[in-house]
Amino acid sequence: MQTTIWGLLGMKPNIIKVGKKNNIFQHIIVLKTNRYKRTEYGEFFVEGVHNIKLAIKHGWKVKNWIITSHKLSSWAANIIQTIESEAVYCLSDNLLEEISERSDSSEIMAILYMKQMRVQPSKNPFIVLLDRPSKKGNLGTIMRSADAFGCDGIIITGHSVDIYDPEVLSASMGSFFSIPTQRIENNDRISDYFANLKNKYPNLAIVATTELGEVDIRKFDFKQPVVLLVGNEAKGLSKFLLDICDKTVKIPMVGDATSFNVANATSIFMYEIFTQRN
Repeated sequence: MQTTIWGLLGMKPNIIKVGKKNNIFQHIIVLKTNRYKRTEYGEFFVEGVHNIKLAIKHGWKVKNWIITSHKLSSWAANIIQTIESEAVYCLSDNLLEEISERSDSSEIMAILYMKQMRVQPSKNPFIVLLDRPSKKGNLGTIMRSADAFGCDGIIITGHSVDIYDPEVLSASMGSFFSIPTQRIENNDRISDYFANLKNKYPNLAIVATTELGEVDIRKFDFKQPVVLLVGNEAKGLSKFLLDICDKTVKIPMVGDATSFNVANATSIFMYEIFTQRN
């Protein structure tokens, strides 16, 4: 059921009408397009009902709701009324369409606050480390697979795409909000991280994925605690990570193909880990 927003929201005091490309509109555009400004403000833009539902479920704090001035469902109105925000930006239809990434723009969008994410290892850890991921779609797809296959979380190291980029969020299909993604920027901190893990889990295996791996994926024991190392799309894993891994593992292939897309390969590895453990 849809009705006018004024009938659903009444005289909510923090509704701000935006009918032209003012500072509010420009701020939203900047959050969508500029990673450095996103980091500076500690905010990011989210579109899509599924994304918003999962953001709320996992406790992400809303700064602003963004809605249309035309129609609003009772579900969206209830979300706006029950989830606290600083202000509700009510945009004209043409401005909302300009902001939206979709041919049929969402009725509700949001500006959320970033938060510090930490991967919390389970009793039998299963962690994925991505070395300098450079493709937004690949990163989002890996988040989605990690969520589906029971990964504890994702570690990202080195210079990489911004995890808060709208394309990453879109490709993750909401799993961004479910799967913790932690940045570890330099090799010293990676060494410390692995040392702490191995101290807590003495049988932890640090496994590198390469097309020239020593062991067939089907013959490696993934039931033990494991960190799966995945390389950059073009350059593969850094020498540092290859040197500290315990084993290199490969996916067997037939035909003329010599490699997989990194998101596909990572998903195959995660599925094998999930299958062995379940």
